[in-house]
Amino acid sequence: MNKKLSVNMELEEIQNELSKKDRLNNDYLVLRGNNEDWYVTFNGIFKNKVKLIYLDPPYNTKRSRGARKNYLDTNSNWDKNIFNTIKKAYEYLTEDGFLAISINQMELFTLKNILDEVFNKESFVGIFPIKIRHHERQLMINATFHDVYEYLLIYRKNKTTRFINKMGKPRMEKFIYKIKIKEDKPIVKNVGGKKIEIYETNQYEIIKDKPSMKNFRRYIIAGKIATANWSGEVYEKHLKKLGTDKLIKVYGLDKKWKGFRWFITGNHKRKSGVYFQPAESAGRPILFSNHIDYTDIVTNVYKEGGEGIDFKDSKKPEVLLNLLMEMTTKEGDLVMDLFGGSGTTLAVAVKKNRNCILIENNADFIDIIKKRLDNIKSGKDLDEVKYNFNYNYFDSTSEWKNPTFLKKS
Repeated sequence: MNKKLSVNMELEEIQNELSKKDRLNNDYLVLRGNNEDWYVTFNGIFKNKVKLIYLDPPYNTKRSRGARKNYLDTNSNWDKNIFNTIKKAYEYLTEDGFLAISINQMELFTLKNILDEVFNKESFVGIFPIKIRHHERQLMINATFHDVYEYLLIYRKNKTTRFINKMGKPRMEKFIYKIKIKEDKPIVKNVGGKKIEIYETNQYEIIKDKPSMKNFRRYIIAGKIATANWSGEVYEKHLKKLGTDKLIKVYGLDKKWKGFRWFITGNHKRKSGVYFQPAESAGRPILFSNHIDYTDIVTNVYKEGGEGIDFKDSKKPEVLLNLLMEMTTKEGDLVMDLFGGSGTTLAVAVKKNRNCILIENNADFIDIIKKRLDNIKSGKDLDEVKYNFNYNYFDSTSEWKNPTFLKKS
């Protein structure tokens, strides 16, 4: 079969499955008005319920921005307004929620100071530079320098929360060890707050085998593994001193497997200890990177959303919101956007099966958002997929009535 034809058929199958997937059980709100007024109207309904809040506020560049020369991007109260917005946003985040906000270099450090004050510095995740212009394509010849980056600041409500990383597959050729217990009469102790079982050399056997998901991989406890690895630290602090060639089962480790981990202490030939990881719980997380280059995407972002969504004022690409939702949310989680713009956040939330609340004050922008949602429903967006969903629209805070889904939450 022709390779191109095969790929096209596969894409068509994916699109068909997406179109069949029913979003009618999800909840989407489009709200017109100032986000501070809506906070008052909500009266705490969404507190601690939003997993991701995305903000794309005016950048306060002190100049006309974009193709619309009458759009003057300046606000003498910018600091105060953005502080109030972020403070309220913090209240609506779940304990494991994230806030991501786009900005350029003009107010980058002012914004970070505000975020540090609201979230505290320990909740800062990172600055993600986003390349949006080709470095050789210089269009603003009167500028002092050619600015090719915007920035994404990401904070988390709880400093221990991590991104939702996908797990890489384990290297199966390394999983060649079996542990055979010949005499199951260990010495049982409590060391460092953990129950352990100690086996002498005549009570166990380590067997080399063909690679298998039922086998273990052996790690020598030295270097970084001894100092920056949880199992290595447990060994160095508590197990190393227990003798030579002891097989030790430590409970309370490797909860992804059976809740324990095997160790062997060193000897006169191999001074370092060893721990064994089961293949069933192996595989390292694939960490997200802050290297983001959207230069080739941004040039065509005006097409996203379909006909009539040629938004001139800093329209964000869907791939950015897709990335943020992959990093921080799962299907069914609630996402909120307080500067709705062209509706990119809501469009991606529909496509990724997330619930979404979007607030936008500009009536022209609201019309664009509605048009975009109509395009998504009728398959007139770039992916040509028809998504089955409904949304609630409120033209002002005075029209607000609690939608059905609020009563069930």
